[in-house]
Amino acid sequence: MTSARSAPRTRTLDGLDPRLAAYVERVRAIAREPLSDVAKLRRVREAALELASGPVRLDPADRQVRADAYGRNLLYLDPDTGFVVIAMVWPPRTGSAPHDHGTWGTVAVIEGAVEVTNFQREDDGSWSDRAVLAQTCTVHAEPGAVATVLPPHEDFHGVYNASDHAPAVTIHTYGSEPREFHRVNLATGVVTLGRLDYDNLGA
Repeated sequence: MTSARSAPRTRTLDGLDPRLAAYVERVRAIAREPLSDVAKLRRVREAALELASGPVRLDPADRQVRADAYGRNLLYLDPDTGFVVIAMVWPPRTGSAPHDHGTWGTVAVIEGAVEVTNFQREDDGSWSDRAVLAQTCTVHAEPGAVATVLPPHEDFHGVYNASDHAPAVTIHTYGSEPREFHRVNLATGVVTLGRLDYDNLGA
């Protein structure tokens, strides 16, 4: 598959499932309001719960998965407010390392089930080559469930599909596109910088 890093980072509502398009329009209205991040997150979570309460159709082109890992597929990037909606596809026994986003966000489960583990930092909060994270909780999330992230204290999380046979799909909405993020190795505390790319955008 061609790397998505050189691809145009843009998507419109064209071709989206009507329920998903209606969700995007609802988030657009929320994002334009002069609200705090906490208030925006609360209202977007309500919209995400409604979206996840029923079936969501994704085009096969938006269900891409990279070899030996999960897939990240751009569904919509708002040109005015900058919020982004992404479909994540998790093959069996795959997941992400603990990572941050630097913005508010929701994770809505629409297919399969995932384990969402939240972490908090137990160091001074500065960025160097290491960080100390403590696990706060792990939630088994099935279709209809919505988890949230909110900096600075509820930003780090990891997602894992524990199934041996069934893939999972989650819809992620972030207040801004997190072009770079911090990834932490729990065993060593080593911090690496990840770059956001998309598996459904060709060069």
